[in-house]
Amino acid sequence: MLRVLRAIGLIAVTLFFISCQSTRVESFARFTLSNESVRLVQGDANIPPISVMVSYVKTDEKNNQSIVILADGRLVDGELLLRENVDKPTEVLITVSVGNDEDGREITSVLKPNGNVDFVLRYMSPISYGMYLVGNDHQSLDENSRFSLVGNIRSLDGFEPYLSEDSGRVYVALTSVGSILDGSRKPFYVRFLMVEAGEFSIDRDIDEPTPVRIEIYGSEAGDSGFVEFLHAILEPGVNYRIVPLGSNGKLAVQADRDSIHSRFVSSWQFDPEFVSLVDQWMDSREQLPTVEKDVIEHSERLVRSYQSAEECAHVNLTNEVKSQFVKPLPTTYQSKGNELVTRRSAALRKILRDTQDLESARMIFDLSWALIDDDEIDSDRDVDERIATLLELEQKMDQAFVEKFITPKVDEYERERDTVLSNTSLLPGQIAPEFTLTTISGDEVTLSEVLSKNEMVLVDFWASWCGPCIRSFPALKRMYSKNKDHGFEIVTISVDDSFEDWKTASKMHRLPWIDVGDTEDGELKGWAAAPSAKDYGVMWIPNKFLIDKKGCIVHKHFSDDDLKKMLSSLDAGSK
Repeated sequence: MLRVLRAIGLIAVTLFFISCQSTRVESFARFTLSNESVRLVQGDANIPPISVMVSYVKTDEKNNQSIVILADGRLVDGELLLRENVDKPTEVLITVSVGNDEDGREITSVLKPNGNVDFVLRYMSPISYGMYLVGNDHQSLDENSRFSLVGNIRSLDGFEPYLSEDSGRVYVALTSVGSILDGSRKPFYVRFLMVEAGEFSIDRDIDEPTPVRIEIYGSEAGDSGFVEFLHAILEPGVNYRIVPLGSNGKLAVQADRDSIHSRFVSSWQFDPEFVSLVDQWMDSREQLPTVEKDVIEHSERLVRSYQSAEECAHVNLTNEVKSQFVKPLPTTYQSKGNELVTRRSAALRKILRDTQDLESARMIFDLSWALIDDDEIDSDRDVDERIATLLELEQKMDQAFVEKFITPKVDEYERERDTVLSNTSLLPGQIAPEFTLTTISGDEVTLSEVLSKNEMVLVDFWASWCGPCIRSFPALKRMYSKNKDHGFEIVTISVDDSFEDWKTASKMHRLPWIDVGDTEDGELKGWAAAPSAKDYGVMWIPNKFLIDKKGCIVHKHFSDDDLKKMLSSLDAGSK
Protein backbone atom coordinates (compact mmCIF):
# COMPACT_ATOMS: atom_id res chain seq x y z
CA MET A 1 0.00 0.00 0.00
CA LEU A 2 2.73 2.44 0.92
CA ARG A 3 4.58 1.59 -2.30
CA VAL A 4 1.55 2.76 -4.30
CA LEU A 5 1.35 5.96 -2.28
CA ARG A 6 5.05 6.59 -2.92
CA ALA A 7 4.46 6.42 -6.67
CA ILE A 8 1.57 8.87 -6.40
CA GLY A 9 3.78 11.21 -4.38
CA LEU A 10 6.51 11.15 -7.04
CA ILE A 11 4.00 12.15 -9.72
CA ALA A 12 2.73 14.94 -7.47
CA VAL A 13 6.18 16.40 -6.91
CA THR A 14 6.85 16.39 -10.65
CA LEU A 15 3.63 18.29 -11.33
CA PHE A 16 4.51 20.66 -8.52
CA PHE A 17 7.87 21.53 -10.07
CA ILE A 18 6.18 22.21 -13.40
CA SER A 19 3.59 24.49 -11.83
CA CYS A 20 6.31 26.41 -9.97
CA GLN A 21 7.57 27.83 -13.23
CA SER A 22 4.56 30.08 -13.65
CA THR A 23 4.89 32.26 -10.53
CA ARG A 24 7.52 33.66 -8.18
CA VAL A 25 5.47 33.64 -4.94
CA GLU A 26 6.22 30.77 -2.58
CA SER A 27 6.16 30.09 1.16
CA PHE A 28 7.70 27.40 3.35
CA ALA A 29 6.62 25.71 6.56
CA ARG A 30 9.04 23.38 8.33
CA PHE A 31 7.97 20.54 10.63
CA THR A 32 9.59 17.97 12.91
CA LEU A 33 7.95 14.60 13.49
CA SER A 34 9.05 12.90 16.71
CA ASN A 35 7.65 9.92 18.58
CA GLU A 36 5.51 12.33 20.58
CA SER A 37 4.17 14.91 18.12
CA VAL A 38 4.28 16.79 14.85
CA ARG A 39 5.62 20.25 15.56
CA LEU A 40 5.74 23.37 13.36
CA VAL A 41 9.33 24.61 13.66
CA GLN A 42 9.18 27.47 11.22
CA GLY A 43 6.11 28.74 9.39
CA ASP A 44 4.85 31.40 7.04
CA ALA A 45 1.72 33.42 7.74
CA ASN A 46 0.77 33.28 4.05
CA ILE A 47 -0.02 29.56 4.22
CA PRO A 48 -3.67 28.63 5.04
CA PRO A 49 -4.43 26.26 7.96
CA ILE A 50 -2.53 22.96 7.72
CA SER A 51 -3.74 19.45 8.59
CA VAL A 52 -1.37 16.51 9.12
CA MET A 53 -1.96 12.76 9.20
CA VAL A 54 0.71 10.22 10.17
CA SER A 55 -0.04 6.54 9.53
CA TYR A 56 1.58 3.18 8.94
CA VAL A 57 0.61 -0.26 7.73
CA LYS A 58 0.49 -2.95 10.44
CA THR A 59 0.78 -6.64 9.60
CA ASP A 60 -0.37 -9.25 12.13
CA GLU A 61 0.80 -12.83 12.62
CA LYS A 62 -1.71 -14.02 9.98
CA ASN A 63 -0.25 -11.56 7.46
CA ASN A 64 -3.39 -9.42 7.54
CA GLN A 65 -2.77 -5.71 7.03
CA SER A 66 -4.45 -2.73 8.64
CA ILE A 67 -3.74 1.00 8.74
CA VAL A 68 -2.78 2.55 12.07
CA ILE A 69 -3.35 6.30 12.42
CA LEU A 70 -0.74 7.84 14.71
CA ALA A 71 -2.00 11.42 14.29
CA ASP A 72 -4.69 13.18 12.28
CA GLY A 73 -5.85 16.79 12.53
CA ARG A 74 -4.84 20.43 12.49
CA LEU A 75 -1.95 21.69 14.54
CA VAL A 76 -2.93 23.54 17.71
CA ASP A 77 -0.41 26.19 18.77
CA GLY A 78 1.93 24.69 16.22
CA GLU A 79 1.72 21.10 17.48
CA LEU A 80 -0.25 17.89 16.90
CA LEU A 81 0.23 15.09 19.48
CA LEU A 82 0.55 11.46 18.37
CA ARG A 83 -2.16 9.12 19.62
CA GLU A 84 0.41 6.41 20.30
CA ASN A 85 4.14 5.84 19.98
CA VAL A 86 6.20 3.41 17.92
CA ASP A 87 8.46 0.93 19.71
CA LYS A 88 10.75 0.19 16.74
CA PRO A 89 11.78 1.88 13.48
CA THR A 90 8.57 2.09 11.48
CA GLU A 91 7.87 3.18 7.92
CA VAL A 92 5.23 5.91 8.12
CA LEU A 93 3.20 7.87 5.60
CA ILE A 94 2.99 11.59 6.29
CA THR A 95 0.10 13.43 4.63
CA VAL A 96 -0.24 17.22 4.74
CA SER A 97 -3.31 19.10 3.51
CA VAL A 98 -3.58 22.86 3.09
CA GLY A 99 -6.85 24.68 3.63
CA ASN A 100 -9.80 22.72 2.23
CA ASP A 101 -7.75 20.48 -0.04
CA GLU A 102 -8.86 16.92 0.74
CA ASP A 103 -6.19 15.16 -1.34
CA GLY A 104 -3.10 16.56 0.37
CA ARG A 105 0.52 15.70 -0.37
CA GLU A 106 2.35 12.62 0.88
CA ILE A 107 5.86 11.48 1.73
CA THR A 108 7.16 8.38 3.45
CA SER A 109 9.88 8.15 6.05
CA VAL A 110 10.98 5.97 8.95
CA LEU A 111 10.03 7.09 12.44
CA LYS A 112 12.36 5.80 15.18
CA PRO A 113 11.52 5.69 18.91
CA ASN A 114 14.25 8.23 19.72
CA GLY A 115 14.56 9.96 16.37
CA ASN A 116 13.09 12.88 14.43
CA VAL A 117 11.93 13.35 10.84
CA ASP A 118 12.27 16.86 9.39
CA PHE A 119 10.11 17.86 6.44
CA VAL A 120 8.88 21.01 4.74
CA LEU A 121 5.80 22.16 2.94
CA ARG A 122 6.56 24.31 -0.11
CA TYR A 123 3.44 26.35 -0.79
CA MET A 124 2.58 28.20 -4.00
CA SER A 125 -1.24 28.17 -3.98
CA PRO A 126 -4.10 26.07 -2.54
CA ILE A 127 -3.69 23.61 -5.43
CA SER A 128 0.05 23.91 -5.96
CA TYR A 129 2.24 22.79 -3.09
CA GLY A 130 4.65 19.98 -2.31
CA MET A 131 6.34 18.14 0.54
CA TYR A 132 9.98 17.23 0.99
CA LEU A 133 12.17 15.63 3.58
CA VAL A 134 14.95 17.98 4.67
CA GLY A 135 18.63 17.14 4.93
CA ASN A 136 18.24 13.43 5.72
CA ASP A 137 16.32 10.56 4.17
CA HIS A 138 17.06 7.65 6.50
CA GLN A 139 14.66 4.80 5.73
CA SER A 140 16.78 1.68 6.01
CA LEU A 141 15.15 -1.09 8.04
CA ASP A 142 17.57 -3.91 7.23
CA GLU A 143 21.27 -3.60 8.02
CA ASN A 144 22.09 -6.36 5.52
CA SER A 145 20.40 -4.47 2.67
CA ARG A 146 21.47 -0.97 3.68
CA PHE A 147 23.46 1.49 1.56
CA SER A 148 24.20 5.10 2.39
CA LEU A 149 24.93 8.16 0.27
CA VAL A 150 26.16 11.46 1.71
CA GLY A 151 27.16 14.58 -0.09
CA ASN A 152 28.27 18.17 0.17
CA ILE A 153 27.38 20.04 -3.01
CA ARG A 154 28.44 23.56 -2.05
CA SER A 155 31.25 23.47 -4.63
CA LEU A 156 29.09 22.17 -7.48
CA ASP A 157 29.47 24.38 -10.55
CA GLY A 158 26.43 26.53 -11.30
CA PHE A 159 24.59 25.96 -8.01
CA GLU A 160 25.73 29.02 -6.06
CA PRO A 161 22.45 30.96 -6.66
CA TYR A 162 20.36 28.10 -5.29
CA LEU A 163 22.25 27.36 -2.08
CA SER A 164 20.90 30.37 -0.20
CA GLU A 165 17.44 29.97 1.28
CA ASP A 166 16.77 33.59 0.36
CA SER A 167 17.12 32.90 -3.37
CA GLY A 168 16.48 29.22 -3.97
CA ARG A 169 16.56 25.62 -2.83
CA VAL A 170 18.45 22.49 -3.89
CA TYR A 171 16.90 19.02 -4.09
CA VAL A 172 18.37 15.56 -4.61
CA ALA A 173 16.60 12.53 -6.10
CA LEU A 174 17.71 9.01 -7.02
CA THR A 175 16.23 6.99 -9.86
CA SER A 176 17.32 3.57 -11.06
CA VAL A 177 18.68 3.37 -14.59
CA GLY A 178 16.33 0.89 -16.22
CA SER A 179 17.41 -1.74 -18.68
CA ILE A 180 17.68 0.17 -21.95
CA LEU A 181 17.00 -2.88 -24.08
CA ASP A 182 14.29 -4.99 -22.46
CA GLY A 183 13.19 -3.00 -19.40
CA SER A 184 13.79 -5.93 -17.06
CA ARG A 185 15.57 -4.20 -14.17
CA LYS A 186 13.63 -3.68 -10.94
CA PRO A 187 12.81 0.03 -10.43
CA PHE A 188 14.17 1.96 -7.45
CA TYR A 189 13.92 5.62 -6.52
CA VAL A 190 14.33 8.15 -3.75
CA ARG A 191 12.04 11.12 -4.24
CA PHE A 192 13.24 14.71 -3.99
CA LEU A 193 15.08 15.47 -0.75
CA MET A 194 15.69 19.11 0.14
CA VAL A 195 19.38 19.78 0.74
CA GLU A 196 20.20 21.66 3.94
CA ALA A 197 23.23 23.99 4.06
CA GLY A 198 24.55 22.26 0.94
CA GLU A 199 24.59 18.81 2.56
CA PHE A 200 22.39 15.72 2.53
CA SER A 201 22.41 12.13 3.76
CA ILE A 202 20.46 9.14 2.48
CA ASP A 203 20.28 5.54 3.66
CA ARG A 204 17.92 3.04 2.16
CA ASP A 205 17.60 -0.69 1.58
CA ILE A 206 18.30 -2.22 -1.80
CA ASP A 207 17.96 -5.85 -2.91
CA GLU A 208 20.59 -6.04 -5.63
CA PRO A 209 23.29 -3.98 -7.36
CA THR A 210 21.48 -1.17 -9.19
CA PRO A 211 22.79 1.59 -11.46
CA VAL A 212 21.20 4.89 -10.47
CA ARG A 213 20.94 8.43 -11.71
CA ILE A 214 21.45 11.05 -8.98
CA GLU A 215 19.64 14.25 -9.90
CA ILE A 216 20.68 17.45 -8.16
CA TYR A 217 18.10 20.12 -8.89
CA GLY A 218 18.45 23.82 -8.09
CA SER A 219 15.18 25.73 -8.03
CA GLU A 220 14.08 29.31 -7.56
CA ALA A 221 10.46 30.42 -7.54
CA GLY A 222 9.47 31.01 -11.15
CA ASP A 223 12.74 29.50 -12.39
CA SER A 224 12.91 26.33 -14.47
CA GLY A 225 15.92 25.31 -12.41
CA PHE A 226 19.38 23.93 -12.96
CA VAL A 227 20.08 20.19 -13.05
CA GLU A 228 23.25 18.16 -12.59
CA PHE A 229 23.32 14.38 -13.00
CA LEU A 230 25.72 12.01 -11.26
CA HIS A 231 25.79 8.23 -11.63
CA ALA A 232 26.54 5.35 -9.31
CA ILE A 233 26.03 1.61 -8.97
CA LEU A 234 24.50 1.03 -5.55
CA GLU A 235 24.73 -2.27 -3.72
CA PRO A 236 23.89 -3.50 -0.22
CA GLY A 237 26.51 -2.92 2.44
CA VAL A 238 28.36 -0.10 0.66
CA ASN A 239 28.61 3.54 1.74
CA TYR A 240 28.94 6.23 -0.91
CA ARG A 241 30.07 9.82 -0.78
CA ILE A 242 29.83 12.63 -3.32
CA VAL A 243 33.30 14.14 -3.74
CA PRO A 244 34.95 16.71 -6.05
CA LEU A 245 35.99 15.52 -9.50
CA GLY A 246 38.87 17.78 -10.44
CA SER A 247 39.15 21.37 -9.28
CA ASN A 248 36.50 23.20 -11.30
CA GLY A 249 33.21 22.38 -9.59
CA LYS A 250 32.41 18.91 -10.91
CA LEU A 251 31.42 16.09 -8.56
CA ALA A 252 31.44 12.29 -8.65
CA VAL A 253 30.43 9.39 -6.43
CA GLN A 254 33.01 7.34 -4.53
CA ALA A 255 32.46 4.08 -2.61
CA ASP A 256 34.12 3.40 0.75
CA ARG A 257 35.34 -0.07 -0.27
CA ASP A 258 36.01 -2.35 -3.20
CA SER A 259 32.67 -2.64 -4.93
CA ILE A 260 30.97 -2.86 -8.30
CA HIS A 261 30.93 0.94 -8.38
CA SER A 262 34.64 1.25 -7.70
CA ARG A 263 35.46 -1.28 -10.43
CA PHE A 264 32.97 -0.13 -13.07
CA VAL A 265 32.94 3.64 -12.46
CA SER A 266 35.66 5.00 -10.18
CA SER A 267 38.37 2.98 -11.94
CA TRP A 268 38.19 5.28 -14.97
CA GLN A 269 36.44 8.33 -13.53
CA PHE A 270 39.22 9.08 -11.02
CA ASP A 271 42.03 8.20 -13.40
CA PRO A 272 44.36 11.25 -13.30
CA GLU A 273 44.28 11.68 -17.08
CA PHE A 274 40.46 11.65 -17.11
CA VAL A 275 40.27 14.11 -14.19
CA SER A 276 42.75 16.38 -15.98
CA LEU A 277 40.61 16.25 -19.10
CA VAL A 278 37.52 17.21 -17.08
CA ASP A 279 39.39 20.23 -15.72
CA GLN A 280 40.57 21.22 -19.21
CA TRP A 281 37.02 20.95 -20.51
CA MET A 282 35.69 23.10 -17.66
CA ASP A 283 38.49 25.65 -18.14
CA SER A 284 37.69 25.92 -21.84
CA ARG A 285 34.04 26.63 -21.05
CA GLU A 286 35.05 29.73 -19.18
CA GLN A 287 37.10 31.03 -22.09
CA LEU A 288 35.69 33.16 -24.88
CA PRO A 289 34.28 30.67 -27.43
CA THR A 290 36.10 32.23 -30.36
CA VAL A 291 37.40 35.58 -31.45
CA GLU A 292 34.92 37.29 -33.77
CA LYS A 293 37.62 37.87 -36.37
CA ASP A 294 38.43 34.14 -36.43
CA VAL A 295 34.75 33.28 -36.87
CA ILE A 296 34.42 35.67 -39.81
CA GLU A 297 37.59 34.42 -41.48
CA HIS A 298 36.51 30.80 -40.98
CA SER A 299 33.11 31.49 -42.58
CA GLU A 300 34.60 33.41 -45.50
CA ARG A 301 37.14 30.65 -46.15
CA LEU A 302 34.45 27.95 -46.25
CA VAL A 303 32.20 30.09 -48.47
CA ARG A 304 35.07 30.52 -50.94
CA SER A 305 35.71 26.77 -50.99
CA TYR A 306 32.01 25.82 -51.21
CA GLN A 307 31.63 23.10 -53.85
CA SER A 308 28.55 22.43 -55.94
CA ALA A 309 28.05 19.22 -57.89
CA GLU A 310 29.30 19.38 -61.47
CA GLU A 311 25.75 18.91 -62.73
CA CYS A 312 24.63 21.88 -60.63
CA ALA A 313 27.21 24.47 -61.68
CA HIS A 314 24.35 26.48 -63.19
CA VAL A 315 22.73 27.07 -59.77
CA ASN A 316 23.47 30.64 -58.74
CA LEU A 317 24.19 30.34 -55.04
CA THR A 318 24.75 33.62 -53.24
CA ASN A 319 27.34 33.92 -50.50
CA GLU A 320 24.48 34.56 -48.11
CA VAL A 321 22.97 31.16 -48.93
CA LYS A 322 26.34 29.40 -48.75
CA SER A 323 27.15 30.96 -45.38
CA GLN A 324 24.01 29.38 -43.88
CA PHE A 325 25.47 25.92 -44.41
CA VAL A 326 29.12 26.29 -43.43
CA LYS A 327 30.14 24.38 -40.33
CA PRO A 328 30.81 26.65 -37.35
CA LEU A 329 34.35 27.10 -36.16
CA PRO A 330 34.89 24.37 -33.53
CA THR A 331 35.80 25.52 -30.03
CA THR A 332 38.21 23.98 -27.54
CA TYR A 333 35.19 23.32 -25.33
CA GLN A 334 33.62 21.18 -28.06
CA SER A 335 36.80 19.29 -28.88
CA LYS A 336 37.49 18.57 -25.21
CA GLY A 337 33.90 17.42 -24.81
CA ASN A 338 34.30 15.02 -27.71
CA GLU A 339 37.50 13.72 -26.14
CA LEU A 340 35.74 13.18 -22.81
CA VAL A 341 32.91 11.20 -24.42
CA THR A 342 35.35 9.07 -26.41
CA ARG A 343 37.62 8.31 -23.44
CA ARG A 344 34.71 7.53 -21.12
CA SER A 345 32.97 5.23 -23.59
CA ALA A 346 36.20 3.43 -24.48
CA ALA A 347 36.91 2.78 -20.79
CA LEU A 348 33.43 1.35 -20.22
CA ARG A 349 33.65 -0.82 -23.34
CA LYS A 350 36.92 -2.30 -22.10
CA ILE A 351 35.31 -3.17 -18.76
CA LEU A 352 32.34 -4.61 -20.66
CA ARG A 353 34.66 -6.65 -22.86
CA ASP A 354 36.54 -8.07 -19.87
CA THR A 355 33.52 -9.02 -17.73
CA GLN A 356 32.10 -12.53 -17.96
CA ASP A 357 28.93 -12.00 -15.94
CA LEU A 358 25.95 -11.19 -18.18
CA GLU A 359 24.10 -9.09 -15.61
CA SER A 360 27.24 -7.05 -15.00
CA ALA A 361 27.66 -6.64 -18.75
CA ARG A 362 24.13 -5.29 -19.07
CA MET A 363 24.68 -2.97 -16.10
CA ILE A 364 27.81 -1.51 -17.71
CA PHE A 365 25.96 -1.06 -20.97
CA ASP A 366 23.04 0.74 -19.29
CA LEU A 367 25.43 2.96 -17.37
CA SER A 368 27.26 3.91 -20.57
CA TRP A 369 23.94 4.76 -22.21
CA ALA A 370 22.76 6.86 -19.25
CA LEU A 371 26.01 8.83 -19.14
CA ILE A 372 25.51 9.88 -22.76
CA ASP A 373 21.85 10.70 -22.13
CA ASP A 374 22.55 12.85 -19.09
CA ASP A 375 25.83 14.63 -19.75
CA GLU A 376 25.89 18.28 -20.77
CA ILE A 377 28.29 17.58 -23.62
CA ASP A 378 26.89 18.28 -27.07
CA SER A 379 29.15 15.75 -28.76
CA ASP A 380 29.08 14.54 -32.34
CA ARG A 381 30.59 11.30 -30.99
CA ASP A 382 27.43 10.18 -29.16
CA VAL A 383 25.85 8.08 -31.92
CA ASP A 384 29.09 6.33 -32.89
CA GLU A 385 29.82 5.52 -29.24
CA ARG A 386 26.32 4.11 -28.76
CA ILE A 387 26.71 1.85 -31.79
CA ALA A 388 30.16 0.66 -30.67
CA THR A 389 28.83 -0.18 -27.19
CA LEU A 390 25.85 -2.07 -28.64
CA LEU A 391 28.21 -4.13 -30.80
CA GLU A 392 30.39 -4.85 -27.76
CA LEU A 393 27.39 -6.09 -25.77
CA GLU A 394 26.33 -8.16 -28.76
CA GLN A 395 29.38 -10.38 -28.23
CA LYS A 396 28.07 -11.34 -24.77
CA MET A 397 24.43 -12.11 -25.47
CA ASP A 398 22.70 -15.08 -27.09
CA GLN A 399 21.43 -14.86 -30.64
CA ALA A 400 17.76 -14.56 -29.70
CA PHE A 401 18.48 -11.55 -27.45
CA VAL A 402 20.68 -9.97 -30.11
CA GLU A 403 18.04 -10.30 -32.82
CA LYS A 404 15.22 -9.03 -30.62
CA PHE A 405 16.91 -6.17 -28.78
CA ILE A 406 20.37 -5.28 -30.04
CA THR A 407 20.09 -5.46 -33.84
CA PRO A 408 17.04 -3.13 -33.96
CA LYS A 409 18.90 -0.60 -31.79
CA VAL A 410 21.99 -0.77 -33.99
CA ASP A 411 19.81 -0.24 -37.05
CA GLU A 412 18.08 2.70 -35.35
CA TYR A 413 21.33 4.48 -34.51
CA GLU A 414 23.01 3.69 -37.81
CA ARG A 415 20.01 5.27 -39.45
CA GLU A 416 20.31 8.31 -37.17
CA ARG A 417 24.00 8.61 -38.06
CA ASP A 418 23.21 8.35 -41.78
CA THR A 419 20.46 10.95 -41.43
CA VAL A 420 22.87 13.38 -39.73
CA LEU A 421 25.43 12.79 -42.49
CA SER A 422 22.79 13.44 -45.15
CA ASN A 423 21.70 16.62 -43.39
CA THR A 424 25.26 17.98 -43.39
CA SER A 425 26.20 16.86 -46.91
CA LEU A 426 22.97 17.36 -48.88
CA LEU A 427 23.33 21.10 -49.46
CA PRO A 428 22.21 23.64 -52.04
CA GLY A 429 24.13 22.94 -55.21
CA GLN A 430 23.86 19.14 -54.82
CA ILE A 431 21.65 16.67 -56.68
CA ALA A 432 18.43 15.87 -54.80
CA PRO A 433 17.98 12.14 -54.03
CA GLU A 434 15.52 10.36 -56.30
CA PHE A 435 12.42 8.84 -54.73
CA THR A 436 9.35 6.90 -55.81
CA LEU A 437 6.54 7.26 -53.30
CA THR A 438 2.80 6.61 -53.29
CA THR A 439 -0.23 8.83 -52.94
CA ILE A 440 -3.12 8.05 -50.61
CA SER A 441 -4.94 6.43 -53.53
CA GLY A 442 -1.91 4.21 -54.24
CA ASP A 443 -0.50 5.95 -57.33
CA GLU A 444 3.30 6.07 -57.61
CA VAL A 445 5.06 9.42 -57.92
CA THR A 446 8.70 9.68 -58.96
CA LEU A 447 10.63 12.88 -58.31
CA SER A 448 12.34 12.85 -61.70
CA GLU A 449 8.96 12.67 -63.48
CA VAL A 450 7.65 15.64 -61.51
CA LEU A 451 10.84 17.61 -62.28
CA SER A 452 10.56 16.85 -66.00
CA LYS A 453 7.22 18.66 -66.13
CA ASN A 454 8.16 21.70 -64.01
CA GLU A 455 10.76 24.40 -63.55
CA MET A 456 10.78 24.35 -59.75
CA VAL A 457 9.54 21.73 -57.27
CA LEU A 458 9.12 22.22 -53.54
CA VAL A 459 9.62 19.03 -51.50
CA ASP A 460 8.17 19.52 -48.03
CA PHE A 461 8.23 16.88 -45.26
CA TRP A 462 5.27 17.10 -42.88
CA ALA A 463 3.03 15.15 -40.45
CA SER A 464 -0.52 15.47 -39.16
CA TRP A 465 0.75 16.28 -35.66
CA CYS A 466 3.18 19.01 -36.79
CA GLY A 467 1.68 22.40 -35.93
CA PRO A 468 4.25 24.50 -37.87
CA CYS A 469 3.69 22.28 -40.93
CA ILE A 470 -0.06 22.88 -40.83
CA ARG A 471 0.35 26.62 -40.22
CA SER A 472 2.52 26.82 -43.34
CA PHE A 473 -0.14 25.37 -45.63
CA PRO A 474 -2.21 28.57 -46.22
CA ALA A 475 0.89 30.45 -47.47
CA LEU A 476 1.91 27.49 -49.63
CA LYS A 477 -1.58 27.30 -51.11
CA ARG A 478 -1.41 30.96 -52.12
CA MET A 479 2.01 30.52 -53.74
CA TYR A 480 0.90 27.32 -55.43
CA SER A 481 -2.22 28.92 -56.87
CA LYS A 482 -0.16 31.83 -58.21
CA ASN A 483 2.69 29.79 -59.72
CA LYS A 484 1.39 26.33 -60.60
CA ASP A 485 0.73 27.36 -64.21
CA HIS A 486 4.25 28.78 -64.51
CA GLY A 487 6.19 25.60 -63.80
CA PHE A 488 5.90 25.30 -60.01
CA GLU A 489 4.85 22.11 -58.20
CA ILE A 490 4.74 21.03 -54.59
CA VAL A 491 5.32 17.51 -53.31
CA THR A 492 4.54 17.03 -49.61
CA ILE A 493 5.88 13.84 -48.00
CA SER A 494 4.06 12.61 -44.89
CA VAL A 495 6.18 11.08 -42.13
CA ASP A 496 3.15 10.07 -40.06
CA ASP A 497 3.24 6.69 -38.32
CA SER A 498 -0.34 5.89 -39.28
CA PHE A 499 -1.86 5.80 -42.74
CA GLU A 500 -5.21 6.85 -41.27
CA ASP A 501 -3.66 9.90 -39.57
CA TRP A 502 -2.10 10.93 -42.87
CA LYS A 503 -5.29 10.32 -44.85
CA THR A 504 -7.49 12.21 -42.38
CA ALA A 505 -5.15 15.22 -42.15
CA SER A 506 -4.55 15.40 -45.90
CA LYS A 507 -8.29 15.39 -46.54
CA MET A 508 -8.96 17.90 -43.76
CA HIS A 509 -6.43 20.40 -45.10
CA ARG A 510 -7.45 19.86 -48.75
CA LEU A 511 -3.94 19.78 -50.12
CA PRO A 512 -4.13 20.81 -53.81
CA TRP A 513 -0.68 19.52 -54.78
CA ILE A 514 0.98 16.10 -54.86
CA ASP A 515 0.89 14.48 -51.42
CA VAL A 516 2.80 11.22 -50.93
CA GLY A 517 4.24 8.99 -48.23
CA ASP A 518 6.74 6.17 -47.74
CA THR A 519 4.40 3.18 -47.65
CA GLU A 520 4.84 -0.56 -47.36
CA ASP A 521 1.95 -3.00 -47.70
CA GLY A 522 -0.48 -0.10 -47.51
CA GLU A 523 0.97 1.39 -44.32
CA LEU A 524 3.27 4.34 -43.76
CA LYS A 525 6.78 3.47 -42.65
CA GLY A 526 6.88 6.55 -40.41
CA TRP A 527 9.67 9.02 -39.78
CA ALA A 528 11.89 6.46 -38.05
CA ALA A 529 11.93 4.11 -41.05
CA ALA A 530 11.16 6.23 -44.10
CA PRO A 531 14.07 5.99 -46.60
CA SER A 532 13.18 9.36 -48.10
CA ALA A 533 13.52 11.10 -44.70
CA LYS A 534 16.93 9.48 -44.19
CA ASP A 535 18.14 10.31 -47.71
CA TYR A 536 17.14 13.95 -47.29
CA GLY A 537 18.60 14.20 -43.77
CA VAL A 538 15.28 15.14 -42.21
CA MET A 539 15.95 15.76 -38.51
CA TRP A 540 12.96 18.06 -37.93
CA ILE A 541 9.79 19.12 -39.68
CA PRO A 542 8.66 21.09 -41.56
CA ASN A 543 11.71 20.54 -43.75
CA LYS A 544 11.63 22.16 -47.15
CA PHE A 545 13.79 21.72 -50.28
CA LEU A 546 13.47 23.78 -53.47
CA ILE A 547 14.67 21.74 -56.47
CA ASP A 548 15.10 22.92 -60.06
CA LYS A 549 14.26 21.14 -63.30
CA LYS A 550 17.69 19.47 -63.47
CA GLY A 551 17.29 17.95 -60.01
CA CYS A 552 19.60 20.41 -58.24
CA ILE A 553 18.82 21.76 -54.78
CA VAL A 554 18.43 25.53 -55.00
CA HIS A 555 17.89 26.04 -51.26
CA LYS A 556 16.72 24.18 -48.13
CA HIS A 557 15.49 24.97 -44.60
CA PHE A 558 13.96 28.28 -45.64
CA SER A 559 10.88 30.23 -44.59
CA ASP A 560 7.69 30.80 -46.56
CA ASP A 561 8.77 34.40 -47.16
CA ASP A 562 12.08 33.15 -48.58
CA LEU A 563 10.19 30.80 -50.89
CA LYS A 564 7.99 33.64 -52.09
CA LYS A 565 11.10 35.62 -53.08
CA MET A 566 12.69 32.64 -54.82
CA LEU A 567 9.52 32.04 -56.84
CA SER A 568 9.45 35.65 -58.04
CA SER A 569 11.62 34.65 -61.02
CA LEU A 570 8.90 32.25 -62.19
CA ASP A 571 6.27 34.96 -61.87
CA ALA A 572 8.47 37.48 -63.71
CA GLY A 573 9.20 34.99 -66.49
CA SER A 574 5.50 34.48 -67.12
CA LYS A 575 4.85 38.15 -67.87
